[in-house]
Amino acid sequence: MGTVTKQKGLAVVKRVIFVGVGAAIGWYGHSKLSKGRDEAALRAEEALRTSLAPENLGRNIGEGAANIIVESARGFFSTVRDQIPALNRNQPLPPVVENYDDLEPLQGEVTDVTAERPE
Repeated sequence: MGTVTKQKGLAVVKRVIFVGVGAAIGWYGHSKLSKGRDEAALRAEEALRTSLAPENLGRNIGEGAANIIVESARGFFSTVRDQIPALNRNQPLPPVVENYDDLEPLQGEVTDVTAERPE
């Protein structure tokens, strides 16, 4: 055999060894990564399964509805409190009348709502 043939043979052997070592390293890395990926997939599947369970869905929907009702009630009462001064905590309370004998009745015009109106 000539030196050229030996060099080609060694080059082929080196390539085969490199491809074999590369494949082994790739397989080892894949097997290590896939274990972690499989565990993550199982955890994600379990989380999805528990979040979509009927009792959990019902509880989540109920909590959401309760939060909406509480917030709308707070908004309603804050609006009422703003519109009715006696309920507003930031404004002073109306005066308390202690002696009713000193009060004068309100003066106003009385309207008969059943009377006919001129057209």
